[in-house]
Amino acid sequence: MIDPQRVDDAKRALGAGLARWRNQRGLTQLALARRVPVARSTIAGAESGRQCPDRIFWQRCEMALAAGGELLAGYDDYRRIKQQLDQEKVEAAQRARWGEVEDCSLPAGAPGVSTIAGWRLLHDLCTVDLMSGGPSDRTAPLSQVPDVAVTGEGDFLDGDAVTLTVMSNGQPMSLRMSRRALLELAAGLATVPAVATAAASHPRAVDPAVVDYFAELRALLVQADDRLGGLTILSTVEQQIALIAALRREARGPLRDRLLSTEARWSEFAGWLSDDLGDRAAGDRWLERAGSMAQEADDQEFWAYVLARKAQRMVGTGDEDCVVGLARAASRLVDAPALVHAFAAVQQAHGSASERDVSAFQTAIEDAHALVATASPTGGDSALGSFCTRPYLAAQEGEGWLRLGQPRRAIDSFTAAVNEWPDRYRRERAVYLSRTAHAYLAASEPGQAARVAAEALTTATTTGSARVRRNVTVLARKLEPFSGRQEVRLLLDQLAVAG
Repeated sequence: MIDPQRVDDAKRALGAGLARWRNQRGLTQLALARRVPVARSTIAGAESGRQCPDRIFWQRCEMALAAGGELLAGYDDYRRIKQQLDQEKVEAAQRARWGEVEDCSLPAGAPGVSTIAGWRLLHDLCTVDLMSGGPSDRTAPLSQVPDVAVTGEGDFLDGDAVTLTVMSNGQPMSLRMSRRALLELAAGLATVPAVATAAASHPRAVDPAVVDYFAELRALLVQADDRLGGLTILSTVEQQIALIAALRREARGPLRDRLLSTEARWSEFAGWLSDDLGDRAAGDRWLERAGSMAQEADDQEFWAYVLARKAQRMVGTGDEDCVVGLARAASRLVDAPALVHAFAAVQQAHGSASERDVSAFQTAIEDAHALVATASPTGGDSALGSFCTRPYLAAQEGEGWLRLGQPRRAIDSFTAAVNEWPDRYRRERAVYLSRTAHAYLAASEPGQAARVAAEALTTATTTGSARVRRNVTVLARKLEPFSGRQEVRLLLDQLAVAG
């Protein structure tokens, strides 16, 4: 076990080293802060050991003070023992979260439910039917079991408990855990065997409740995507799609169509994750699959959404006519909700901006604002087009002004969007920070462009977003003629360190 005092000592020693090197170079805290650049209070906090900024800060201090690698080595040592302590705390918290079992139906001598061992115990307990046709010899991970009943309300936060009912030897058993733990299960943070989907030897009745189950699980994974990054959950999403397909093949009549629509939504989600991770070919395949399934199921509202997504992915490819055409096709599907029509109007705006049609661009943006203002609030974050909010529209307007060669108007729109962006969607906020940086460069402010891009890159590094990193990399190439400026040099160094 790591002694917390050891972590505090390492942080204070690192701060003392910073103060020593600063004094050796004859610099005040304010002078060093200007070179890094950060606020003077950040330097003071680091030297006193009250705070420890990220590795980029220490790299910049190394460069400013020519400290011979001592500061970076000290920071890496501090982070190593701090991460070890944090991991021990996480494991302790997980043991506490998993350790509550509401009844006594655990096998005699079974251990408490905790971390990986707990998952495997749940895995062994959750021998359930995926179909409602009698006993099954298939065992499925909890994140793949449609028969799990979840009770309890509230946000997915530590301490907000839910009850899951699973089957053990044919008998119901209640397990108590926090919603945070359930989110970790859904995100597939432990490695367990995937469900076998080909074992059924004859058709069996499918429980219609699985449709609602998969909708709820998808909503969980959308939350997990922003917190954990697409790379963490894509394999889980693909496993769920395989399971939905197996159930769809067993179903008949209207239930089959509902499962087909469900599979279409999950496929589009997989395409979105693939796009964000930079795999456009996989994104193409998943979105084409989603569209085909939506049409087969006669799911007009989701087909409209897929058309708008196709238009979105065509923006910037040089085929603006296709962008506008797909967006108009989505708008003609009257059964689609207002937010989907707003999403389609945004794509029409982008197509018009690319064609340098300012009037059509502004009209389409105004249409999108009107649709968002009149949209029904039902459905919450899981509703189609729920991301079409006022900040989202401001960001899209910024994109249009940037394409139209009006960077100052773009900066105003992007800044309004970023300032209102919900904290829980940090990756999307980083996308528009990176676009704001492009607008600053277009407005002949390379230093400010580099500062904003550095903030976006930090988020890209933690979430694995290829979109953000691609935006910053393109900007960095354009900034190379200004590499003599400190802010630009620091961004280029940060990009190199990020790898």
